[in-house]
Amino acid sequence: MVVFDSPQRARARNRRLVLDVVHSRRGVTRAQLGAIIKLSKTSIKEICDDLIAEGLLEEYQSEPSKRQQGRPALSLRISTTHGCVLGIDVGADKVSARTATLDGDVLAAKEVRTRREKPDKDYLLGLVREAVTSVRQSGPEDSSEFHTIVVSTPGVVDPRTQVVSLAPQILDWDGTDLRAAFAECLDVEPERVFVERQTDLSVLAEAVAGAAEGIGTVLYVQLGIGIGGGIIANGSPVTGAVGAAGELGYLPLSFGDDAPAGSGIGAWEWAAGGRAWARHGRAAATEPGGSRLRELAGGNPDEVDAEVVFRGIREGDQASLAVFRCMTHRIAAGIAAAVCVINPECVLIAGGLSKGGEMLLDALRDELDQLVPIMPDVRLAAFGGDGGVTGALYKATERAFDALNPMP
Repeated sequence: MVVFDSPQRARARNRRLVLDVVHSRRGVTRAQLGAIIKLSKTSIKEICDDLIAEGLLEEYQSEPSKRQQGRPALSLRISTTHGCVLGIDVGADKVSARTATLDGDVLAAKEVRTRREKPDKDYLLGLVREAVTSVRQSGPEDSSEFHTIVVSTPGVVDPRTQVVSLAPQILDWDGTDLRAAFAECLDVEPERVFVERQTDLSVLAEAVAGAAEGIGTVLYVQLGIGIGGGIIANGSPVTGAVGAAGELGYLPLSFGDDAPAGSGIGAWEWAAGGRAWARHGRAAATEPGGSRLRELAGGNPDEVDAEVVFRGIREGDQASLAVFRCMTHRIAAGIAAAVCVINPECVLIAGGLSKGGEMLLDALRDELDQLVPIMPDVRLAAFGGDGGVTGALYKATERAFDALNPMP
């Protein structure tokens, strides 16, 4: 059965299209709008006039170029009269907060590092308050008026209940209604708060303005203390039935290196994530050939982690190279499993382990080439550890546009 839009829905859809184009172009004339979205001059005029009257768009005079004759046409941009948006990224190692205008200008940013190996819920919410207080104080006078707030979190967020699960990196995080928790923490109405999975927001950031821009099918792999993933297929995010698509850390690939019983940590995440690099690196540092690893860790094998192993590799240390070969094989095996299912054009590598740079990418490419039928492009994510908060700002703007331009 074919369902046709009512005139009201079609108009609302066109209004939203105008808002999205003006936001993405950061300054566009009405003539340019018409060429981009293929609407008549009359329709463009009516929609733009209405959006200006409602305070959603504003016109301004752009600076003329030296070669330009006469006065340039007025350009359109998103108005700032509806307040700003807030993006928050919560992780086991840091909390980031940024606020921006609806036009996309970042007003203030604050990052607070955690000081606990496995932080708990109350501790992290305290860091969130600290970070948000800082951006409120650093921004303009009205920066406390957040139109929409989007929170990025590890784990899986049920889109119906806003309850998080599968987040073993943070104590007491599983089972929490994060919308209610953040609304109380920030003293705002719950209706203004939206919570989404960190990797979904990160791959959104990469697709909008990062390493995946213009690419239709993407596998995003977050390699850190834990391992997560995000998927874009045919240009659209794939989140799954309850928001759990891309939970790569739970792939059943243990390599005989089983996670502690009851830990809730996925098999591949335990075997190939940051914890595994630290475990294997520390073990190597205690062996007869591990003297250089020990030295790089200040003489204490317990201080060996992935970063220390990377430093050893760059010096040609054989113990470090052995750990590196083991870990990159394990990582490539998990990526290969996902590649065979998704057939992405591009695999983006992000997270703390991406600090291995081209050295890590070259090793993964060599391994993957032997494991998959069709080799994807493998590259570093553009936003690195900022993908979650960057994506949260993009999503907060989308949510604000949804509220300001409701569909009939």
